[in-house]
Amino acid sequence: MRAWYARGMPPIEAQIAALLSPLTTLRHEIHRHPELGFEEHETQRRVMEYLRDLGFDPKPCATTGVIADLNPGRSGRSLALRADMDCLPMQEDTDLPYRSIHDGRAHKCGHDGHTVSLLGAASILAGMRERVDGNVRLIFQPAEEGVNGGGARVMVEEAALEGVDEIYAFHNWPGFPHGSARVCAGPVMASVHDLVIELRGVGGHASQPQVTRDPVVAGAALVTALQSVVSRNISATDAAVLSVCTFHAGEANNVIPARARLTGTLRTFDTSVAANVVDRIRAVCSGIAESYGVEILPEIQALYPVLVNHADCAEAVRQAAEAILGPTAVSPAGLPLAAAEDFGRFTERVPGAYFFLGAGENSDTPGCHHPDFDFDDRLIPTAIRLFVRLVEDRVGLRP
Repeated sequence: MRAWYARGMPPIEAQIAALLSPLTTLRHEIHRHPELGFEEHETQRRVMEYLRDLGFDPKPCATTGVIADLNPGRSGRSLALRADMDCLPMQEDTDLPYRSIHDGRAHKCGHDGHTVSLLGAASILAGMRERVDGNVRLIFQPAEEGVNGGGARVMVEEAALEGVDEIYAFHNWPGFPHGSARVCAGPVMASVHDLVIELRGVGGHASQPQVTRDPVVAGAALVTALQSVVSRNISATDAAVLSVCTFHAGEANNVIPARARLTGTLRTFDTSVAANVVDRIRAVCSGIAESYGVEILPEIQALYPVLVNHADCAEAVRQAAEAILGPTAVSPAGLPLAAAEDFGRFTERVPGAYFFLGAGENSDTPGCHHPDFDFDDRLIPTAIRLFVRLVEDRVGLRP
């Protein structure tokens, strides 16, 4: 068995056992006080205070984010561990004793759990500081969620990865069985394009459609036509999801409106596939506009890149997870996911891997972004073990 602890310190399991209660309490406090992207001021304060007590010198980054080095300036490899901190713009209607105190804000993706898991790893690593043969950078990222997203991009722009050789992060996932881990090399989560399509016609009285150019009818045709983009333009060996999710037009039941608006999302795992789909969307919009005598203005914005796990880093996670959870509990099953994560901004710059810890008890376990979701605190020890093991395996410990 490897020595995962500093000389004179109790074994890692004893340290984690002592940390679990205060970390759980902290997680519940963060859950009670959720903050949206780039508004995580209280969460940032809690994180920085915790790290200072461990002997770190945390610095703000991307306004409300935090970075802290275990051994700044030490030669050797430098590995980064990342956790996201923001909540979702959702109402919490659960009866949890630590439910959100803020209307319209709730930790329904588990970022509160990710944050305290990395703080727990920081606690263990602080006791190992002199033995770590290099540096570990802790990255607490703001604004991962798409509503106010862009936190990873800003952190990269502000040099959060300067001097970093590799980066790792995890996400809880109720869709995978509790006690399991999922990781794979290559694409692991999808790229995202945001779609906003404006239709401009000529409005008028509903009794005289012949003198109008109806954007509602054109919009309905457009929704139907867009369904052919993936099914008739993308190879069966590739993958893409194109969904129109909102359709807004008019206010009165006897008035044909002058305008309509569609919004939706495009998810792919390959940049060339995404480019093909975007071109086809524009072509379909142009054809429908000509057919129905309306103007159609598509705005297609690239939000997140494909999250790609580097092979060596994914293999490092697999080995570490198998050592902790057992070989049968670790697999690539269910990956990649069509969900998205801006961690891909980090792995565009340095090698890294993103992995999942299963939190599902059964098919009824609420998933991420579900109104009844809550992070499973039993994942905290597993996440700590994995983070520490990755440091040991990828950075190394001095005798």
